[in-house]
Amino acid sequence: MEEKTSYFNIQKYLSNLEIEQGVLEHLAEVQYEFNEYFKRVFAHGQEKALTYLTLELFNELLYSNQIEESKITPPAEFLNTNILNNNKILTNKRICNIQKEILKNTTMPYEIGKYRDVDVFVKRQGEIVYYAPSSSDVERFMQDFIRFYNKNTDDIINNDPFIKSALIHFLFVKIHPFVDGNGRVCRILHNMKFTSLLNSTYKNKNGKELELKLPPLNISYSIYNNKQSYYNKLQAIEFKKDADINYSVNRFIDFLLYMYEEQLYYNKNSHKFKNISQTINEVKRKRKIK
Repeated sequence: MEEKTSYFNIQKYLSNLEIEQGVLEHLAEVQYEFNEYFKRVFAHGQEKALTYLTLELFNELLYSNQIEESKITPPAEFLNTNILNNNKILTNKRICNIQKEILKNTTMPYEIGKYRDVDVFVKRQGEIVYYAPSSSDVERFMQDFIRFYNKNTDDIINNDPFIKSALIHFLFVKIHPFVDGNGRVCRILHNMKFTSLLNSTYKNKNGKELELKLPPLNISYSIYNNKQSYYNKLQAIEFKKDADINYSVNRFIDFLLYMYEEQLYYNKNSHKFKNISQTINEVKRKRKIK
């Protein structure tokens, strides 16, 4: 088990990270399958595709809740907020607003919508498996995190939707800036960055960037079904200065690629995907989505 760590620079922490050849090959396979899925969704037209994606995000929020086994804002209510607008620059305020929205229907012995001012640890099966950084270091870690999140360069770590969102995912969990809701917030930030990078990677018929506001593929259902492996992969990543993270981070990226692969299989073989138009009509009738 790791000891509680003091502040260190996240950019330096990631500077020696190299994506393994096997992971790059796996990434290429997932990208191919994702491209086929993506084209199939939008073959039905943008309006129907966006309604379908709304349903997908509803399911994502539902299962993200179940991973943590605690109550959050109902997905339908959360979708009515503007919090998921991924075209905005990420700020501390936006992150805190996401946590506040998630936990607003819960009764907590502390103020929500702000970073923690107490030290916390993570328990699994009654055993402490991770001491989060000291509360006095949270703000500095989060400034580094936000700089990394907003960084836009052409290298694979900052430009590939699958890689960058995976790194954002584990960094946020390791910093653990809140007393509660860290896992759910991190998966929302993961989806926001994934969608934002897809917008800059894919072009519409006129050659312009896409303007997706919803992620076209979500993996909380697969994480939920593989929850112990998910926790084990996160736990294996050392979060301290000068840590050799290549092996453990590559394993985590590879794990998330398998989660995407699994979800692609489920989606492409599901009734709702094979009959998107019928699914849209059912959703409109049941949830009055227009």
